[in-house]
Amino acid sequence: MEHHADFAIPVTQHLEVETAVGPADGLGPIRGRAIALGWWVDASAADDPEHEPTGTLYLVVDDRRSRPYWVKQADLTTVRTDS
Repeated sequence: MEHHADFAIPVTQHLEVETAVGPADGLGPIRGRAIALGWWVDASAADDPEHEPTGTLYLVVDDRRSRPYWVKQADLTTVRTDS
């Protein structure tokens, strides 16, 4: 499923992430620099107990892919910052 953010803010610090998932393009899990932090709000989620009403996403630039992807926070496996 392709995620989208209802709201987003830029990530101004260098933040590298790795994920457990990726699109069906044969390149494996998404990994790269997070350039934005976003979140969604779904008011109709109360009708479906399996559906998450809110969530946090990271917009990740993976140099192996042609565009950035929104990744759910729950799918992150590694997070690194420059210190």
